[in-house]
Amino acid sequence: MKGRVTALLMAACLAMSMAACGNNESASGAGNGGNETTAASDSGAVSESGSEAAAADNGEADEPLEDMAEIKVTILSMGPIPQGLQDVEDAVNEITEPEINTHVTLEMLEPGNYAQQINLKMSSSEPFDLMVTMPSGTAGFTTMVSQNQFMDISELLQEYGQGIIDTLGEELLQATTINGKIYGVTTYRSLVTSNYIVMRTDVLEDLGLLEKAQNMTTLEEYEEILQAVKESDKWNYLAGIVASDLVGTCLPLGGTYVGENNFADDTCYDQLGDTNKFIAINPDGSDPTIVNNFATEEYHKMYEVMHDWYEKGYVYGDVTTQTDKAEEMVKSNAAFSYFSQSEIGVEVSKSATCGMPMTCVKMVTMPISTSTTSKFVWTVPTTSQEPEAAIKFLNMMYTDARICNLLAWGVEGVHYQVKDGVAYFMDGQDANNCAYHTCDFIYGNQFLVLPWDGQSADFRDIALEEMENAQTSAYLGFICDTNAISNEISAVANVIAEYLPAIDSGVAEQDHYDAFLKKLDESGLPKIIEEYQNQLNDWLAQQQ
Repeated sequence: MKGRVTALLMAACLAMSMAACGNNESASGAGNGGNETTAASDSGAVSESGSEAAAADNGEADEPLEDMAEIKVTILSMGPIPQGLQDVEDAVNEITEPEINTHVTLEMLEPGNYAQQINLKMSSSEPFDLMVTMPSGTAGFTTMVSQNQFMDISELLQEYGQGIIDTLGEELLQATTINGKIYGVTTYRSLVTSNYIVMRTDVLEDLGLLEKAQNMTTLEEYEEILQAVKESDKWNYLAGIVASDLVGTCLPLGGTYVGENNFADDTCYDQLGDTNKFIAINPDGSDPTIVNNFATEEYHKMYEVMHDWYEKGYVYGDVTTQTDKAEEMVKSNAAFSYFSQSEIGVEVSKSATCGMPMTCVKMVTMPISTSTTSKFVWTVPTTSQEPEAAIKFLNMMYTDARICNLLAWGVEGVHYQVKDGVAYFMDGQDANNCAYHTCDFIYGNQFLVLPWDGQSADFRDIALEEMENAQTSAYLGFICDTNAISNEISAVANVIAEYLPAIDSGVAEQDHYDAFLKKLDESGLPKIIEEYQNQLNDWLAQQQ
């Protein structure tokens, strides 16, 4: 895996005339934007080469035009819907209509509504042509593929998506391949993910705790900071900890056990592509036994830490019914800190998302796994009426810097400007008033997106070095065919949705946790684990 990623990134470096590797979540814009369409580069080299490469790769520009295809692309927004979305859509269509004879409608849905809206679309057979999955829940890749909601795009990729195949390579395509059929393609992004404690820098500076925070290595030190914020007359109105998402997730982020006091003692588990957190196995390959994650001592320890903090008043009181993501809570001056999983460049991205400087302290780094690669997967729903056109556009999302930068940062000269190979807000604009500013990791190929203000022009080289040294799970490439257990997965997912928010946030008492474990068993989790284990055993035998 390390060699494959390294080779791909080096090829990307040679193909482009500047570093381009922005990172992680950023805030959606709030202002008004224009309709100008400009390629995203400081000298034109990136956009011109991207255009030529895309035209050659797609092979559509010089062919006689048939009736124009129309596709709807449904995107997970990382914040409020940008007001400049229409401007970006118009600019995208100035490229796609002449080059691939396709009109693209961009639909963004906020995180709190995304899973529900996707489920409604599927249940009502609403036509839409491309969607990205969520890292977990009912709109996660594993859940939706088990319900046969995605098309097999294997042949479509061969005919219209060669650029995607060349970009991802066999190993990354295997992460979304089941029984020889490809049901989606992972976003090509930095895959080295770590757990972070994210805190407001202004609060830390005011309390004289910035250096302490930057150098902390234990949960005890973090608790001392939380206590100082709570006791401060100036800052005690802030919630010490808020959920990172809208389902109460605080300390127990997927793939990591971070309940130990010393960060150095934290460990990781491989979810084997499961997006509901119920599967766990040691990623080092020493013991190929799959267990119920929620029944492990390590998971329970995280609950105990959160429950203690909740009892002490450090956790947002309405955390289980939180209607805004952590970044929005910070941005609206309601929260001090939260836990997050992110990649290299986290402080730049979190500061942009939160609208203020943030201090990020690393706890543990996860090995690259199938779960890492299946967090954000682009898929063609079974309700698509234009799957060929969908793959043509998706191919551009992985090969065309113009498309990647439009979707991430908006229209150059309207929503951002470029200096020395780095993108910046326009003069007088920021995350609070820019009409369009989203993220760089969800739109196909992150490595074609310009780095953002605060990152260096050689940011891609830094990401490359980190990739070279990344650990990989012994089970990278394994993915379970869940068709035989789809009913059980659905039942267990419903139990998780009912019980887990109160556990992950520390609100629940122990009897709630006990009832949760019992309900999981009754809903079929043992059968799910057995099926995963049988398929893993077969996969391991094939690797020998």
